[in-house]
Amino acid sequence: MSFSAWLSEFNRILIVFVPCVIFGIVTGFLPLFFIFGLIIYGLWTARQLVELKQWLDGGAEIEQAPEYLGIADQHVSSVVDLQKDNLAKQKDLEDLVSQFNEMIAALPDAVVILAASGEILSANQAASVLLQIDPSTDLNTRITQLIRDPAFTGFFFAGKYDQPLEIRGAAASEPELSIRIFSFGENRLVLIAQDMSQSARIYKMRRSFILNASHELRTPLTVIIGYLESLSEHCGLPSECKTAVQSADVQAQRMKQLVEDLLTLSRIESTAAIEKNIDAISVAAFIAEVVKDSKRSVWFVDHQIHIQIETGAMLKGNAQEIHSVISNLVNNAIKHTKARTNIHVIWRLVEDDAAEFLVEDNGEGIAAEHLARLTERFYRVDAGRSREKGGTGLGLSIVKHIVERHEGELTIHSELGKGAIFSCRFPAKRLEYMG
Repeated sequence: MSFSAWLSEFNRILIVFVPCVIFGIVTGFLPLFFIFGLIIYGLWTARQLVELKQWLDGGAEIEQAPEYLGIADQHVSSVVDLQKDNLAKQKDLEDLVSQFNEMIAALPDAVVILAASGEILSANQAASVLLQIDPSTDLNTRITQLIRDPAFTGFFFAGKYDQPLEIRGAAASEPELSIRIFSFGENRLVLIAQDMSQSARIYKMRRSFILNASHELRTPLTVIIGYLESLSEHCGLPSECKTAVQSADVQAQRMKQLVEDLLTLSRIESTAAIEKNIDAISVAAFIAEVVKDSKRSVWFVDHQIHIQIETGAMLKGNAQEIHSVISNLVNNAIKHTKARTNIHVIWRLVEDDAAEFLVEDNGEGIAAEHLARLTERFYRVDAGRSREKGGTGLGLSIVKHIVERHEGELTIHSELGKGAIFSCRFPAKRLEYMG
């Protein structure tokens, strides 16, 4: 308590007791007037306390703050100061909430706040455009009653929101959406829907361009390669010209392989997943064939290739594509390792009755920063070395797409100096066993 408050209280005591003492001395009834002063002081204090309680019960409005003498005024001042601080903080909070709401409203993406059970708690204006959710009338409605796509219903109730859900509109005019859900706070979810229509159109245009350009390049490249082969076999061609023709032929062959890989990738991306009820293929036979062919490769230099067939399981899928997976991974292991490297090519069963095709080597390995990008188109760990060996940078991208089309998963593990492991795992439902 401050000194001024005590001083003010002392003044209040003097106001009450000084007159009483004077009258008591004059009349000779000092004890009586002293008791009378105590009664007046007590009633005055009680009245202050009653008014203070009424003020506090009424919300402690600053404009209605009572004015007192003494310690009670110090309490009122403290409450008033607290109220002013609270009002300032409340205004700051309201400004912050207002700015946040304005920001959410200005977003082109739909933002919907949900209870854990799916009831809509709030939504921005974009939600009415992209999801047909009215922020004013659809509150407390289940989100699954407004977004009736079966894929979304399964996605929401599965509760696994680590990957976005893509929903394509039934009509060409409907947007293509990417929906993500995040948990926050206590039993709260936020749903963010982004219109991917423009990105999808750009992607289709790019894929169409690559496909058309690749088709257009295939014929002239075939003609060029044919003429170069004829020139290289011409007996009257000067030696310096032969070197140039051979170099041109190497580059033309590389360009042809790039075109073929682009066409393969475009075809894989534009077709649906491989059906499970098609004929099963012998992975073991493909491994033996690919390894035999790879030993005739110009990049094969005393590599030690070990084949381990630990299961007779057949894989239900596209024979050409599975052959491409095996060929890409085996030949990559040969191209990107030194002579006398040990390469293990394995076909085996793993947990959950799944099957795994594995290519493992004890070569130089791959640095950790490259692993996440190895399956990107045209990504190379060592661009110069890859081009020298005829790589197009599309092989692993093709492998990944093919494996995923067969409901499998491609994983890559490697450390510098400890080799690399490329694993393609296929689920049990893709396997078939000979009787």
